[in-house]
Amino acid sequence: MMEGLKGHGKGPLGGNSGFTLIEMAIVLIIIGIIIGAVVKGKDLVRSAEQKRLYTTWIREWQVSFNNYYDRTGWILADDASDTNATRDGRCNEGATVGNIETQLRRVGLEPPPSGSTGSSLVRTYTDSQGIQRTLTIVFDYATNLGNFIRINGVPNDLGMALDRIIDGEMDGTTGDFLYTADGTVATPGVASWPPATTAPTANAAAILKLQF
Repeated sequence: MMEGLKGHGKGPLGGNSGFTLIEMAIVLIIIGIIIGAVVKGKDLVRSAEQKRLYTTWIREWQVSFNNYYDRTGWILADDASDTNATRDGRCNEGATVGNIETQLRRVGLEPPPSGSTGSSLVRTYTDSQGIQRTLTIVFDYATNLGNFIRINGVPNDLGMALDRIIDGEMDGTTGDFLYTADGTVATPGVASWPPATTAPTANAAAILKLQF
């Protein structure tokens, strides 16, 4: 009887208790697939946020600028007042969000919505490094660029994506969407986008050239 039971002695703690090399390889493959899916998912979410920022904020201000010109023949934010009374055809960097919104409303146009920041000229964005950036739109003018929207605080990964959306190419030096290392000077120079992992410098900005 004892001999008959010897062949059935393998249980949970018997010789088959560990993983085989094949089983371990399958587990590692599954883990890799899961990690890849998570990373891809984050990229898709970021891409959707980049497109949303363009369509619901930057493009909306571009449309508001054009609509204001079509209705009045004037340049939005031409001066830093609510009436836009002292005009020279150049966007005034000193125009506040209140000035600009009032200029629009005085002629029957609604500015883009304020959003979660409480300001129609400000948005937030979490960059590829997980850092939340504050983006600010300023209407400005330069002799080498004409009237333009300057977007301060743009991280490089977002700037690259917007450049591709607007100009069809991530260049930074040509087209309507440009990169400048210093948007505060009278004639901002343009350059190629720095690496996406490089933190934006204090005066770096994106420039969107305006039609008028």
